[in-house]
Amino acid sequence: MIISVDHGNKSIKTPNLLFTSGLIVSDNQSGIKSDSIYWEGKYYTLTERRISYMRDKTEDERFFVLTLFAIAYELERKGIREAEDPIDITLLVGLPPAHYGQLHGRFEQYFFRKREVIDFLFNDRCYSIRFNRVVSYSQALAAAVTRFGDLKNHAVSYIIDVGGFTVDVLKLRHGRPDLEVMESFEQGVITLYNSIISQCNSQFDRLLEDSDIDEVIRGEPTILPGEIQMLIRTAANQFLNEFYNFLRERGIDVKSSKCVFAGGGSILLRNLIERSGKVGYPIFIDNIHANAIGYEILYRSEVSVNAGK
Repeated sequence: MIISVDHGNKSIKTPNLLFTSGLIVSDNQSGIKSDSIYWEGKYYTLTERRISYMRDKTEDERFFVLTLFAIAYELERKGIREAEDPIDITLLVGLPPAHYGQLHGRFEQYFFRKREVIDFLFNDRCYSIRFNRVVSYSQALAAAVTRFGDLKNHAVSYIIDVGGFTVDVLKLRHGRPDLEVMESFEQGVITLYNSIISQCNSQFDRLLEDSDIDEVIRGEPTILPGEIQMLIRTAANQFLNEFYNFLRERGIDVKSSKCVFAGGGSILLRNLIERSGKVGYPIFIDNIHANAIGYEILYRSEVSVNAGK
């Protein structure tokens, strides 16, 4: 069985599902009914409070457990409500382009675990799985392949994947990667959240959550007073202006380049990007699941090519 998981600093995505990259760990089961996993003597439940940024997600077991949640949800979606005999899983994952060379081996082994059987309870139902293969891909490129039919018509374009903590930038020629530009910057929307939360606390003695900020940026109903809404919009526009300048310093002029925006951060900021008029040719990949979908496209393509040899 193939299961594709995009491990974002803000959220976990499969081709079908999305949830926040946050966990609560306990020795005892919570009395509040919520989805939970019991694994190796600990209970885990999901929370909307995300894990602090981790460049190397193999430092502890939290992203492994988040992956177990993703797998359990996907198994349930396929009608597998329990599995006492091990299910062999091909796990597809990804890393920022600039981190890939250094971290992909460690990331794959973090999940593979020498094909050991992993038993866990999901909502008191027994599951047994085994990773028979773990394959990692480059984020941003994976998102780009979901729109290859469009991008192949552009001689040069840039895929800009704005995530939680990183922004991945990859140069494309006719939709294929050009290693001249393949970078990851720690300039994602979490840095914007942190800046707004700090300013709001300092100026108005109010503590905001990420969701409060999202509501204002998206133009959704909010209970926040006008001055805080203005602070959020001003900070978001300033964030984008600094981001454009940051890209220009690296040889990417958003006014003249074809920029393909992907990732949850791009979806959140789309209206501001379009209204600014500062990006000459913006193309948006609106599907927040694009990387996870792209991993599967790349894998199936590789399998098909190898089968033909």
